[in-house]
Amino acid sequence: MNKKYILIAFSSLLILGCSSTKDRKFRDQVSSELVEAFDLKDNQFEKFKVNEFKEDEKELTDQKVSAADSKSVKKVSSKKKKKSKPKKVVKKKVPAKAKVPQETISEETVDKIGEEHEDYPDVFKGYNKKYKYVWNNVKPIFYPNEKFVLRASYLGITVGHAQLETLPVVNVAGRKAFHFKGSLKSASFYNYIYEVEDWIESYVDARTFLPVKYTLVQRESGQNVDDLQLFDLETLKTYFWYKRLKKGKIKKIEKNEFTPKYFQDSFSALYFVRGLDLKIGSKYEFPIITRTKIWLMKMEVEKIEEIKIMGKWVKAFKIKAETRFPGVLSKKGDINFWFSTDKYRKILKFKANVKIGAIEGELVDYSQGDKRFTMSDIFPGEY
Repeated sequence: MNKKYILIAFSSLLILGCSSTKDRKFRDQVSSELVEAFDLKDNQFEKFKVNEFKEDEKELTDQKVSAADSKSVKKVSSKKKKKSKPKKVVKKKVPAKAKVPQETISEETVDKIGEEHEDYPDVFKGYNKKYKYVWNNVKPIFYPNEKFVLRASYLGITVGHAQLETLPVVNVAGRKAFHFKGSLKSASFYNYIYEVEDWIESYVDARTFLPVKYTLVQRESGQNVDDLQLFDLETLKTYFWYKRLKKGKIKKIEKNEFTPKYFQDSFSALYFVRGLDLKIGSKYEFPIITRTKIWLMKMEVEKIEEIKIMGKWVKAFKIKAETRFPGVLSKKGDINFWFSTDKYRKILKFKANVKIGAIEGELVDYSQGDKRFTMSDIFPGEY
């Protein structure tokens, strides 16, 4: 199995080929802040610590109001409390049909970054305009406590399972963020060849569906890896730390690079696709950032198929996805996904061709989670 090949498309499912479990039992593990692994002392990264979601907490965009302005607002509200309260609700309410919430980064901010930093890539300026249409066609699907269990097989043999979870909303970098987690573990019989127990997590800005933080913890018989990626949406920069212990030797990497305005990380991309406006013939392309490197994901909804999942026949969108390095003509990775056609857009199946055979995944267990949870629960009075 070519593990590097699979990581290119979506690391969420792409690691499944050698990271699964036969009995479907997963440890209730959440990645640490990785502070010990990387000894992060820079204050600029303090904001990326994950905190519990609080409904009354102001977002980063709201914190730009000056102290003088806030005082004047308090005076007005105290004098005209009864009249001002209903007016605020009417003015701030956003139509329910709106698909994309307000953005945290303005076009002016993007232009300013290009002016202040001579080394900001011109190609990213083009990406910032080119890929906006994708975000205009996405409506986030988010159900706290939703859980998928997929069985992964290679050459017809089950090599294990992976569990994908949607955890409760949290606060990261001054933003309310979705929290997605994948638990990957090798099957018991496969442990004799290579034992794997990994955790991958992605935190995504709930307003824009842009990644804020990504962590990967790999505990394998051949190596231990800690991978931390932070995405500063204000400065359009990504920060990456990597530590690997293999055969008694430690390898460390630390990098930071600019990012385009619109992108996904290799795990959040899976959930991002679920929220896109899918119909036969729909085509989308968007950047994926993995360890400061840019990949372009191309996808097309080829058709609607009836497939048998968990003993039932269900209709599914068949999506062909392809990843490439920008400017490279040769294909770098192809994978097919099947998502349910209902409003839940469940992940039903995937198939990735490798040099010898194919790695396949199929849904074997599913928990819907909180169906009643809506965006208005995250942003009261706006939806």
